[in-house]
Amino acid sequence: MHRKVTSHDVARAAGVSRATVSYVLNGRSGQSISAVTRQRVLTAAAKLGYAPSTAARTLRRGRSDLVLMLLPPEPLGRALAMVLDAASDQVERYGLRLMAHRLPASGGAAELVRSLAPAALILTTPLPDDELAALRTLEVPLAFLQQQVDDPLGPDLGIGALQVEHLAAAGHTRLGVAVPDSPGYAWRVQVRLAAIEHACARHGLLPPAVERIGLDAADAAAAVGRWTQGPEPVTAACAFDDDYAFALLSGLAAHGLSAPDDLAVIGAEDLPLAGLAVPPLTTVSVHARMLGALFAQLAIAPLLGADADADVDSQRDASWPESAGTAAQPVPPVTLVQRASA
Repeated sequence: MHRKVTSHDVARAAGVSRATVSYVLNGRSGQSISAVTRQRVLTAAAKLGYAPSTAARTLRRGRSDLVLMLLPPEPLGRALAMVLDAASDQVERYGLRLMAHRLPASGGAAELVRSLAPAALILTTPLPDDELAALRTLEVPLAFLQQQVDDPLGPDLGIGALQVEHLAAAGHTRLGVAVPDSPGYAWRVQVRLAAIEHACARHGLLPPAVERIGLDAADAAAAVGRWTQGPEPVTAACAFDDDYAFALLSGLAAHGLSAPDDLAVIGAEDLPLAGLAVPPLTTVSVHARMLGALFAQLAIAPLLGADADADVDSQRDASWPESAGTAAQPVPPVTLVQRASA
């Protein structure tokens, strides 16, 4: 059985003190260590296969190198996966690591944070006021969207508002909304419906006709039938995301109907397949990578001080629209992608 390599072994191989090894491998600043010495330590550590103990480092600092991202209790869709990916890229640039954890519907955020002692926390799901208050007492840097459902342009990012705005501008006065029937999506369904109802009222439209469906052709066909054959026919539908928009297109086909002539359909998230739908899907594009970078930057900025002030601007890439602005914005914008379905 091989003996575990220690920092003492690295120090002896590199011809330096254990303190120097600690300074180099833990990325501690404020020490006058030459580039030659630093490289000698790194080479010795790599040759010996040494990695600093995360547990020991956590005890010394009182926190870990983790940035904890709490996810909603729902399947990981493409947009959320892109948020996670961008946030991970951002925190790794500073020697931190992102850990994503799906928060159960029963809660427990404060207990989880206490046990992991993360360097920072990212919330991608609203929390009850008491849980949020408990988190704040832990004094862990925190980045999160607005907690209030009655702020439709907060947690929903403006998706529902833009869907309604586009359909109202096209002359539709009676809208439907297709949302998941799974309880795992409850919080996002709640904020989406709040946003759409708010937007309908602002445009002088009737409250939307809501259908809770599964990603199932029969469910979608039944919803389309109720919308199109009722006493006040729905002429356009806002889908929860592009997957549910695809379901509605399938439901239309089952009745021998099509979009947009019989029912205009608008999705959300702009999946790669959206442009290949029949007809090509009008949708709302969410700049998810920008959101992930913003989340990460807001969370770790208190740890970095002035070093990170302009970092989001320096990391702009092709997925960030020219009008997206900077980290000063609380949330990134969404944009309409107009195709043939609405």
